[in-house]
Parts: sequence; structure tokens; C-alpha cells
Amino acid sequence: MCKTEIFADILDTVSKETEIPKERILSESKDAEVVDARYILVKLLTDTGMYPSQIASKINKTRRAVNYIISNFSNRETAGKMLRIYLDNIKKRLGNR
Repeated sequence: MCKTEIFADILDTVSKETEIPKERILSESKDAEVVDARYILVKLLTDTGMYPSQIASKINKTRRAVNYIISNFSNRETAGKMLRIYLDNIKKRLGNR
């Protein structure tokens, strides 16, 4: 699977699980649930081996913003129970493919 397919697959799965449209996840929205979905997306893309610069270009953010998300993921995960639940469910869905 190429990077574009991996990105599309993960984005689609995050969108379905969180019930947030893909467009909102990729938007500038700062609503908590959208930010959580974006964090999950970045975390999963990082786990697949994508570099922050590659992720940044796909989600229309700067590399610095992506690095911020990566470095602060555990803090957000600790603070938000739903983020952990979504992440676990998404990992299960993606693991079955």
C-alpha cells in the first residue's frame, strides 16, 4: 500500500469511528472532538512510519504543528477518556485489514 492509500484508509477509519466528517478533521476547527480526531489521525500515521513532513502536507498543517501533536499526544490521551476509547477501537479496525 502506498502512502496516499494508507493516509486515506486511516482518515476514513478515524472519520467513521469518531463520526466526524473527513473535511472537519482536516479543517482548522478547534472543537475538542475534532482536535481529538486529528490527534488520533497523526498518531496512527506516525505509527505507520510516516514522517512529520509527510503528514503535514497531507493534513495541511506545518511540520511544527505535527511535531507538537506527536509530542503532546500522551498528555491529551491522559486527559481524554474518549480519545483512548476511539484509538483502541480504530486500532482494532485497522488491525483486521
